[in-house]
Amino acid sequence: MTLFILISLLLVLLLLAIALKPLWLKQRGFAAALLLGCAGLTAGLYWQFGRPEAIGYQAPQAAEQTIEQALAELETVVREQPTNLEARVLLARSYLQTGQYQVAQPHFAEALKLAPDNAGLMVDYAESIFRAGKPEVPDPRAREWIDKALSIEPDNQRARFFSGILLLQAGQPKDAAAVWESLLPQVDATTAQALLPQINRARVDAGLPAMTMPSVRVVSIAVDVDSSLKDKTPPGGVLFVFAKRIDGVGPPLAAKRIPLAAFPIQVQLSDADSVMPTDRLFSQSGFVLQARVSVSGTAEAGAGDWQSAPVTMQSDKLAAVTLVLRQNP
Repeated sequence: MTLFILISLLLVLLLLAIALKPLWLKQRGFAAALLLGCAGLTAGLYWQFGRPEAIGYQAPQAAEQTIEQALAELETVVREQPTNLEARVLLARSYLQTGQYQVAQPHFAEALKLAPDNAGLMVDYAESIFRAGKPEVPDPRAREWIDKALSIEPDNQRARFFSGILLLQAGQPKDAAAVWESLLPQVDATTAQALLPQINRARVDAGLPAMTMPSVRVVSIAVDVDSSLKDKTPPGGVLFVFAKRIDGVGPPLAAKRIPLAAFPIQVQLSDADSVMPTDRLFSQSGFVLQARVSVSGTAEAGAGDWQSAPVTMQSDKLAAVTLVLRQNP
């Protein structure tokens, strides 16, 4: 505190000395008196009316909003705006995530009145019903909503997962295992590893032997360049290897982005490289493989890129393939 006051007084004196410079030459006594008087007056005013304790002061941080406060605010929003679907869904899912399953159910029901064809909401509603009930007592309402979701989106992975749970709950472990086994090729390796113990418990309950993790299917690709391009690697270029639908519609099924190195470059594509989690590479009966060196380094094709001719591959007849890059005109 003392150091701050001394520094402040010195700054005041310095500024006043500069401001009063013309008086030093003619009226030194008057200038000195004015200088000291102004400095003293400044210090007195600060001491009387200022806030020395404010030095280093930090405003108190606002307390974090509690979950209860957030839920109360959402309740107010949906009460005042009953057709606000976004707020209604957020409230319902918040109750679901915090374990308030029965409280969540009417909000899911209201949300489905606003979005009657939303399969994701149907699965959420079914989950809230299932979790609110007793494990040994199947609730037909959960089954009804899962079936509705699957009728709209047959490949909805969450709906299929909960379908397996409901089958197991209904005393149908063999059917539950079959449903979950059909999910294995469509989920990533981490999810598959987590799902396998559930499958094996259902298989054991059904009197079936436990299964091991199916081997991961991959397509092996060698990417090479035309002889005319051997010594013309573009600086900053990036290699993209990708698989698309046979009809070419939509984004790639799977893709890899690889820094350029010496050709040929060896690449493998599998379901783990799928671009969309609900649209796996090997969920298709076939696909088209292609490679491109992007001169700009971005995924968008551009003039001067190197590109290979497309090669069609059948999912049940995998074989190693070589893609040869040539320069686009």
